[in-house]
Amino acid sequence: MQYLTIGRKSQAIIRVIELNLDLAEEETNDLKKMEYLKESYQLCKKNKEFFITYGLRHERKLVMEAGFSAYVDYVMKNIRFERDSKKRAIGYEKAINAIEKLGKSEDNEEVEKIAFSTVFYLEGRKLVNQALESEQPDLELIKQAANQFNDAKETYKKANICYCIYIGLLKILENVELFEEGNSSKAKEMIKQVIEILPEKIDPGIRAAFEEIAKIFDEKDVKSRKKHLGEFDEKIRAIEYKALENLFGHVQKKLKDYIEEPFSPNLFYSNWKLRIIFDAEKIKGKLTVKTGNTILFGRALSREEIKDNAIEIDYLERRYVPGGEDVLIFETPNQKPVVRELDYSETISRNKKARIILHDCRNVVCTGKDLKVAAVQLRYDVYGEDYAVKPLESEAYKRKVMAILEAIKEKANIVVFPEFSIPFDYLEDIQEYANETGIIVFAGTHYVTEENLEKYEKLFASEFAEEDFRKNICPVVIPNLRIVHNEKMFGAKEERNLFFHKGMRPGKLNHIFKLRDNLNLGVLICFEYLNDELRHRLISACDVILVPQTNPNPSRFYSVAKNDLNNPLCAGNKACIMVNGIFRIGNLEDRRFVPEKKEIEGGSSGIILTLDKDSYKKQDEGIISHIKAQKEQFIFLATINTQFSASRDLQTGQDPIKTSLIHIFEEKEIRLLKNENSEEFLALLRDIDACTGRKELKNLIGENRPLIAKCSPLMHECTANINNMDFEETKEKCQSILIPA
Repeated sequence: MQYLTIGRKSQAIIRVIELNLDLAEEETNDLKKMEYLKESYQLCKKNKEFFITYGLRHERKLVMEAGFSAYVDYVMKNIRFERDSKKRAIGYEKAINAIEKLGKSEDNEEVEKIAFSTVFYLEGRKLVNQALESEQPDLELIKQAANQFNDAKETYKKANICYCIYIGLLKILENVELFEEGNSSKAKEMIKQVIEILPEKIDPGIRAAFEEIAKIFDEKDVKSRKKHLGEFDEKIRAIEYKALENLFGHVQKKLKDYIEEPFSPNLFYSNWKLRIIFDAEKIKGKLTVKTGNTILFGRALSREEIKDNAIEIDYLERRYVPGGEDVLIFETPNQKPVVRELDYSETISRNKKARIILHDCRNVVCTGKDLKVAAVQLRYDVYGEDYAVKPLESEAYKRKVMAILEAIKEKANIVVFPEFSIPFDYLEDIQEYANETGIIVFAGTHYVTEENLEKYEKLFASEFAEEDFRKNICPVVIPNLRIVHNEKMFGAKEERNLFFHKGMRPGKLNHIFKLRDNLNLGVLICFEYLNDELRHRLISACDVILVPQTNPNPSRFYSVAKNDLNNPLCAGNKACIMVNGIFRIGNLEDRRFVPEKKEIEGGSSGIILTLDKDSYKKQDEGIISHIKAQKEQFIFLATINTQFSASRDLQTGQDPIKTSLIHIFEEKEIRLLKNENSEEFLALLRDIDACTGRKELKNLIGENRPLIAKCSPLMHECTANINNMDFEETKEKCQSILIPA
């Protein structure tokens, strides 16, 4: 009976100790954790005589092992709050004396061995702190500490982790010469060997710190090395043990010295020009400035540049448009490279900060020499709600938009919709269309609103937040990529703040789209086009400018375009494509749209371009601005020969541009005319579509000219002269899509 009682008591003591250790493990509050550890250690001391009296050698070993471990953890937690290395070393010395005293009183060889292993472990920690008392760590003391951890590791499990950590850090600090540029591969191999000896159960943060050192040597450019050095610094600060943090910090300083810059350039960017100021005396030999594979500067400095301590790089001379936050690398023959990140935000018009950056689409659009653009003029209704401008949505309207996209398959590389014509909810379907066809879709514009904020993450490349509410953005849907966007920087009069009304929030971002080498495309949203500073920057860098708009009277836009093209800012052919809607502005009353005006506004979409010295005579031929016809819906197809050159035209006989129209008719809209000709016209459209021969088609058009003139002045004008045209040419003149009711 006594034997059973002793056994139960010993098991109960062990279970209580284990429970306290488990609670300490789970506890996140350090002070409470220390209470559980102290309780475990006190239980061991209190019950030591019980295990000796009844000869419970195995149980005694388990209990004392747990007690030593709990005591060491308690001491370390307590010391961790002390920032001074000297005082931490004193704290470890007191703990060593306590363990030694307890160990000497033991007559159990195994318990005595555990006690002295614990002492070795604490000696190691004391030596580490003594090594860190001066600014430069004492590597000899760290080596002694590693030896102490090595002596303790067979019996005291935690010692092995410390041994591996400190032997690794010692190896790094003893081989600082490997941090030189030419020996980075050897340094990387050394770090790899250190990581291989780390135990599996080591603190993940410590392992990550060593791995971050390896990444610094893995990277080829200084920018990436600096990035990993910063991440290494963050991982050091996350380490709980002050001595270890300090020693890692010393390694961090050595690495920082390794990638220190030989000279410090300061960058100033504005209007496609980059000015770089530096101490020219520190530049040895030829200076190369590059970003990616593009060399922006590559020669020795001139006398004037040395005198000014500066160089200036004209990006447009090099046909280079920056891509967001570029990484610039400065190289000289015998110095370490210097790396700078350059944010291309700049001032545009009255201290307005904005960025114009490049988006590379060369792997998406294969245009050959011709760029095929489809500019869509369609009818829609817009209204204001919660300070945002919105298009009126319906199933019928979505069918029209998707039918238009279907009609231009294989006829365009790019399709552009007017401002405010594409609701946000259509973008997912348009992305699927772009993926399927390879066509880039400039999907009109819309206001960023609270209701859609969480949906942007799924579709767009950029992140959106509260500060983006009421921005008017143009989504650019690129095949098999996330949507990129331009932000309208300058609002029309109706979009500005007035009294208590909150208007459009000005944007800060404009993308230029690189379709192929030497072919850039820019976008200016409606009123933006009238801002001279912004427009001139894009004209200087782009070959084609798209202007989606919802504009009652775009005549001023065409006047500005003609002036720019007839008085060019720079060499080369330029094209400006105006894409306007025909629209009504109104209000929603009881879910019913009520227009402010009876008549439809807008229209006059078209293209203005520079071809040669005689092209200005024909500029108006690219504008659909006839009094009646301008209010019709159509797709303007323009095939632009982007390699046209007037100087070579005498020899090669190039076609600079070809245009055609696809008329858009809505069955419901035609029937709303409520005249006796509506059904006849619908039947005629079907007959034209079904024609298979030139003579049949020509007769059909000739016999129905009065009907065509009455129902579609634009088609009437397009088919005014079809003599000496073959069947395909004739069919092109009257091609159309009919949107069912």
